[in-house]
Amino acid sequence: MSKMYAGKIPDQLDGWTQIGTCKDQDDIEWLVFKKPQAHTPDWFTYKIVANGRARGKANYWLVRNSQDGKIGFARDFALLRENRPDIHAQVEAILKGDVNDA
Repeated sequence: MSKMYAGKIPDQLDGWTQIGTCKDQDDIEWLVFKKPQAHTPDWFTYKIVANGRARGKANYWLVRNSQDGKIGFARDFALLRENRPDIHAQVEAILKGDVNDA
């Protein structure tokens, strides 16, 4: 059995906004947050976090360009696709619907 880890929900006071919610096959809720990057208005940091405890990794990160949708820091996004394909698909749908990036 995999070790359980707790998700660390980011603080709204630090500029994070929740943009979506997902559920995995274990019925664990995952929250999707975004935060604008200070150095450029085109890039946002996203955090996908388990709302409680989850087996294995409980926090995933990526950056995304709001103009062309390009994903940066894709290592965690690839791990999400590999280890939690159900959550990855839901997050992709949330990101596609996140048209109000600015």
